Amino acid sequence: MNNDMGSPEDCLARYRALRLERPDCFREPADSPIAILTHDRDIASAQTEEVARRKLNNQLAPDIRVGVLAADPYLGILTRDAVRFADQSLGVYNRHIGEPGCVIMPKIGDFIVLIRIFRHATRDWAWEFPGGRIAPGEDPEVTARQELEEEIGAIRPRLQALGTMHPYPAFSSACIHLYVATIEGFGEPQIAEGITSIDKVSPERLLEMVDNGEITDAAAIACILKAQLRGFI
Repeated sequence: MNNDMGSPEDCLARYRALRLERPDCFREPADSPIAILTHDRDIASAQTEEVARRKLNNQLAPDIRVGVLAADPYLGILTRDAVRFADQSLGVYNRHIGEPGCVIMPKIGDFIVLIRIFRHATRDWAWEFPGGRIAPGEDPEVTARQELEEEIGAIRPRLQALGTMHPYPAFSSACIHLYVATIEGFGEPQIAEGITSIDKVSPERLLEMVDNGEITDAAAIACILKAQLRGFI
């Protein structure tokens, strides 16, 4: 797929193809207050109302293309839908159709294992758990085991699923599968991924790191909460 879908016609054509490929992304629950508009006349009406709304609010945002705006195998798909809102007004709504991922909280005895990793998006260091993107069609547990091996060299991991979380549902459909893994040891950090160290901390220290802002990753915090509720911490 191209990273930029280009003209309004190209965006809409790719969008119509996406609707056939991924009907799960276009569900219409009976009680949904936001309806996706798909007919050409409705889309044009939504664009017209959006232009009027932006002018009224002095918003300089001339791009009102509806469809697939960009796509990337790692980042997912950025779309703009024509919609009818709960108050029956029309407009456009941006959303990100995200790729699934996994995050795993490793444990050795009573200690929890953390990685120190540099994140390009924030241009800063972070304390996190191993994890990564799940390839299309791959079992999340298979990905989780691979990430444990690659990122920390985990020895004989035993995984327990903790459920899923959505890190930013206001904008993205991305879903993260959460696990806790009992491991017997670990090796060297995956330097190529920006991981410089692996550390063990007590449960008390882990919760302190969440409270004082040393751990800010949403998936890691969700994993800690889930693990605590189920008695793993």
